[in-house]
Amino acid sequence: MGSAALYHLARRGAPAVGIEQFQIGHALGSSHGFSRIFRDIYYDPLYVELAEAAIPLWQELDALSREKLMQFTGLLYFGRPDNEVFRKSVGVMEATNRPIDIMTAQEVAARFPPLRLPPDAVACFTPQAGLLNVGLCVLAHLEQARRLGATIHQQTSVHNIDLAQDMPVLDTSAGQFRCERLIISPGPWAPQILRELALPLRVTRQQEFYFLPTDRSRKRPGPLPVFGDLDAKFYGFPDFGPGLKTADDGLGQETSASEVDRTLDLNKRDQLQRWLDTILPDHGCSYHEGATCMYTVTPDKDFLIGPHPQNPNVIVAAGFSGHGFKFSPLIGKILADLAVAGKTEYPIERFRLERFHGAVAS
Repeated sequence: MGSAALYHLARRGAPAVGIEQFQIGHALGSSHGFSRIFRDIYYDPLYVELAEAAIPLWQELDALSREKLMQFTGLLYFGRPDNEVFRKSVGVMEATNRPIDIMTAQEVAARFPPLRLPPDAVACFTPQAGLLNVGLCVLAHLEQARRLGATIHQQTSVHNIDLAQDMPVLDTSAGQFRCERLIISPGPWAPQILRELALPLRVTRQQEFYFLPTDRSRKRPGPLPVFGDLDAKFYGFPDFGPGLKTADDGLGQETSASEVDRTLDLNKRDQLQRWLDTILPDHGCSYHEGATCMYTVTPDKDFLIGPHPQNPNVIVAAGFSGHGFKFSPLIGKILADLAVAGKTEYPIERFRLERFHGAVAS
């Protein structure tokens, strides 16, 4: 979100400065690796609307980038007929006239031959979905921001943020910065950086695992979509980067950005491999590698976007993990709107910090 905000500020001619505590492209937070899902299917109409608004911004960035950032593979969700998330999501898509195909397990096998769903499963396919090359997306936003005049300080620690004055002051390892507007988008470091707000943010340890199929040609993006099991809460990507990516979308063990255990959970790896064996029975895959990242979530799963209650010149953006990356160019534009104009055309009322009692504490 910070890299996208920097890009959109620079587009407007603002003298924008980005501060990153680690090396650009690091793998210590929530926005690294090879892929994240882009989807426009939600059981909440607000996120369907926001996802649709993000698509042209991704396409614009994709056109500016030297490498392909976004691939529309489509997304296949499946589950038992009584799965509530499935039922509500399909209902919202149909009510808003979004493209969606409802399919039986047999129809899925005919359309996507590698996939074998449980015989009683129901599935839905949304074509306006796919994968984002997450690491390249972050770098593309930063590259374009620099091209437009933004300055980036990496490996720069923020020691203190003084909110007492109209113009916030940052004390950092690279010196002091006085800002007309300050955007704080700290990812899983939000509970520490925004400690005074007592926001009910939960940071969890999440892991992803990659498996190499014997026949990689039939598992590439295109022949195989992004797929998600709404009963198991497992999801997978076609063979992109190091192989077939799988992960558990359920919340993992609670942790913090400074204390997260990056040891791979081999029991989770084995669960995901058994799941792949079931739905891709001819894949013949072998484990390749895994990685740890973090979710940062609010109790209601909605984002946090808005002015800091102690200083209106400070804008907070947090609580995006689990489903936020797909919105990053739009969130960057919204943050630039708030920083430059103090308002945005996009419907972000639900994301206000004040909805949590702790956010008004001083």
